[in-house]
Amino acid sequence: MNPIQYDDLIGKIYDAAITPEMWPAFLEQMSETFKSRGTALYLVDLASSLSTCSSDDLSFIHSVRIAPEAGESYDRYYSRTNVWLENSRYLPEGKLTTSDRLFSTEELVKTEWYNDWLKPQGFFHAMVGHIHKKDSLAVRLSIFRGKQQPFAPTETALFARFVPHISRSCMIHKQFSEFKSLQATNTALLNRLPSGVVLFDERGQAVFTNHAAEALIRTVDGFSLDSKRRCLASSTSDTRTLRQSISDAAERGQSRALSLHRHSSGRPLSAIVVSLQSRPLPFIGTESVAALFINDPDSPLELDDKLLMQCYGLTLAEAKLAVALLGGQTPSDYAQVHSVSRNTVKTQLKQILAKTGTHRQAELIQLLATAFGMLSEPKRLMPSIAK
Repeated sequence: MNPIQYDDLIGKIYDAAITPEMWPAFLEQMSETFKSRGTALYLVDLASSLSTCSSDDLSFIHSVRIAPEAGESYDRYYSRTNVWLENSRYLPEGKLTTSDRLFSTEELVKTEWYNDWLKPQGFFHAMVGHIHKKDSLAVRLSIFRGKQQPFAPTETALFARFVPHISRSCMIHKQFSEFKSLQATNTALLNRLPSGVVLFDERGQAVFTNHAAEALIRTVDGFSLDSKRRCLASSTSDTRTLRQSISDAAERGQSRALSLHRHSSGRPLSAIVVSLQSRPLPFIGTESVAALFINDPDSPLELDDKLLMQCYGLTLAEAKLAVALLGGQTPSDYAQVHSVSRNTVKTQLKQILAKTGTHRQAELIQLLATAFGMLSEPKRLMPSIAK
C-alpha cells in the first residue's frame, strides 16, 4: 500500500465517524486492501457470544462481501458456534490477532462453525481486532480470507496501524451520535412549549423556529420572517424595534420585552428578546446568539385533561371544566357550550377547588398555568390574510 492509498483509507475512517453511510465504503476498501472475501464491523457480547452484525440503531455496524442471510444466521445461531471467540475474549482493546492463533486449523475443519458457516462462504482464515471494549461488550473488526490465503506478518502489522484510527473514529461517532440525540431531544422540548421560540444568529437571521412560532408565522399577523429569515412585524416601527432588540441581545447581552401590533383586531403579541450569552466561533458555522419568546394572548392553551385527573384526582368532567377555564371560558360559557346546567358546573367547580387546594377561580387558573402551562399545546392557528 502506497502512502496515497494509506492516507485515503485513513480519511474514509474519519469520514465515517460523522457520516455513517461511509462505513460500507471504508470496509469495502479494507477488503480490497487485504484481499478479503468478507469484512465485518460488528458488536459482540463476549459473555454470551451473542452478536449484532446488522442494526438500524447502531449505524457503525456493517459488513461487506458477506451475504445478508449469512449475517442474519450468524446473529441468530452461528455466533455461539464460533470456536475462535472463546480464546479471543481476553484480547485487549486496540489489539488484534489471527484465527490460527485462536484455534488449530486442523481442528477447525471438524467444527460446525467451519463446515456450516465459514466454508459455504469460502472463509478459512481471519484477522480480528477489538476496536472498542467495555466490560463484556466489544466492537470487533474481522477480515476473512480463503484457505490458501493466510495473513502474513506485514499484513497484520498494517492492520495494527489502522486499528487505533478505527477505534477513535468509533468514539467520535459515538459522541457525535450522542450530540445529535441531545439536539433532537432539545428540539422536541422546544416544540412542546406553548410559546413561540425563535433563535437568531449574529446576523439577525432565524436559525430555528418551534412549532408554536411556525403557527404564528403562518398567520402573517404581527410577526413573520422575510425571505432572508429576518423578523418582520406588522409595522415598520415594530420591525425596526424588534430587529434592534435582537441586535442588542446578541451584541450587548441586553434583554427586552415589547408588544407587536397586529393587522387584525386581535390583542398585540407579547414578545421577549433575550441573549444566549454565546459568540460564534470562526469556521464553526452558525450559532444561536439571541432568542425570541413570543405569545399570542388570543390563542387559548390546550391541556391534556388526563394530567389533571392523575395529579389532582379530578373526574373526567371536572378535568374538562378546568381545562376550559384555563383556556379562557367562563363557567356560564362552558355550561352553554356543553349543554349542562349552571348548577352542575358550579358544583363541579367547587369540587375542583377543593381537590386542588384553591379557593377562587383566579387562584385555580394561576395554579394550572404555573403547574402545567409549559406542558400545554398551542392551538393550531389557521393562516389569515393581513388586512
